[in-house]
Amino acid sequence: MGTTDETDPSDGPAFQPVFENRVRFAETDQQGIVFYGEYFTFQDEAVSEFFRQIDYSYEKMEDDGWEIHVANAELNYRDGAEFGDVLVNELRVAEIGTASVTFDYRVRRTGDDAVLADGTVTHVAVDGETGETTPVPDAFREAIAAFQGGLPTDG
Repeated sequence: MGTTDETDPSDGPAFQPVFENRVRFAETDQQGIVFYGEYFTFQDEAVSEFFRQIDYSYEKMEDDGWEIHVANAELNYRDGAEFGDVLVNELRVAEIGTASVTFDYRVRRTGDDAVLADGTVTHVAVDGETGETTPVPDAFREAIAAFQGGLPTDG
């Protein structure tokens, strides 16, 4: 996998760096590398930061009567990070359906720009009161499009 952002426009919008973290000792395993499960935490932090950066917080979702639930999360491990490494977590909305949003995620080490992990996380929009699936609001779609220069469905 490449170490620079040579995103092919046909693959969707460019990845956006949204969250940076320094690996803490508590995130490493006995071998001294980041425990694989921590990458899901990093992925979740990146999604939360993405929402802050598009100015569409969880509180705004609740105020608007909807919320999101994770339906699927996947990660591919490419290389190991160690205590003290600085990581840049990147996201892009790869797909947005009627009631779901799928993010592509990847994390790079700043020292050598190596991709350490990549994957996806899919959220489903649900009504805040009933828990039933609901359409993703237009305001949320517009916030995503403004942040990443369009939606993946924009040809």
